[in-house]
Amino acid sequence: MKYPILAAAALCALAGGSCQELILGPERAMLVPPSVQPTRFATVLDSLRYALDLPALAAAIVTDDSIVEAAAVGSRRYGGPANVTSADQFHLGSCTKAFTATLMAVLVDEGRVSWATTLGEAFPELASSMRPEYRTVTLRELLSHSAGLLRDTRPTFDRGTMPERRAALAAWALAQPPIGPRGTLAYSNVGYIIAGAIADRVAAAPFEERMVAKVLRPLGITSAGFGPMGTPGLADEPLQHTTNHAVVEPTADADVDPIYDPSGRLHMSIGDWARFARWRLAAEAGHQTLLRDETARALTDSIVPYPGSADSYAMGWVVADRAWAGGRSLQHNGSNILNYASAVLAPVARWGMVVATNQGPGEAENPANPVLGRLIQFRQSGR
Repeated sequence: MKYPILAAAALCALAGGSCQELILGPERAMLVPPSVQPTRFATVLDSLRYALDLPALAAAIVTDDSIVEAAAVGSRRYGGPANVTSADQFHLGSCTKAFTATLMAVLVDEGRVSWATTLGEAFPELASSMRPEYRTVTLRELLSHSAGLLRDTRPTFDRGTMPERRAALAAWALAQPPIGPRGTLAYSNVGYIIAGAIADRVAAAPFEERMVAKVLRPLGITSAGFGPMGTPGLADEPLQHTTNHAVVEPTADADVDPIYDPSGRLHMSIGDWARFARWRLAAEAGHQTLLRDETARALTDSIVPYPGSADSYAMGWVVADRAWAGGRSLQHNGSNILNYASAVLAPVARWGMVVATNQGPGEAENPANPVLGRLIQFRQSGR
């Protein structure tokens, strides 16, 4: 399943310019061939990168008590030298949602908000303008895409600070008709932006600052940021690519609007993302320190089913039964159409994987699927 943030046209519209202004054009050089890497795991990754025609590929295998393998291979720019390092940052797209839900869980433990807090309670100033269908929607429903909210924002909220912009979006979105009945799945980036607006006000600080202070720093994550990776004009981080290998410079416009920070704009090194995945597995096993066990486990309780599927959505995670995982698994994909990321965890088997690349999927199959399949084989066979 894919969980992209926005379609290509929406990315260009939110950027305030044309795609031609953002995309510099495909490199004419050939993709760097695979080579023998320092570890068997990295060598497998490099072969996969080449076979899938990707500029760079990063992945990690984790358990609930360690990072077993982690590597990043390939080129920051398609056709360039093999210059990606383990410290390089990759865009997580909608895999950011698991981090946002975790921040809200921290605020629950601090008593600033509860899973049962309603939108009417969170935004009392909107009492006269909020549609009645939303007034009793809870934070838990908001984070599980079961509030009936729009998927994405149509207006551009470009005035004021980020908290002011998110508050303005909340006022607009909660005045729009629901797109479906409450309690049914309607994937909504807007819902996560509104969650960010709630965090802004209850924590008395911008969502982004609270994310660093309450989630990233306590988990030892130091490489994270929001938006495109790297410095314009330099190839100091993996550059973003379209599906046909066109390079996109890391300008301020080369991602969805920053108002989407809570929905899908985090980037970080593969090792730091592995730290979060390891924490999530530890939380499933009941031995982590960031949250109360009850609060941590609430994040991955099945809440709303996918129509026509046995899968369900929790808060920032898809819950599914998979044979390779020995039963229950947690998963999520993310893309801003110029990158792709995927996390898959197996709490019963006590291990999982995270995968990221700096090229968008286009209309093709999830580019992480073959990598995940091969890593399952690697983990189970040891080669």
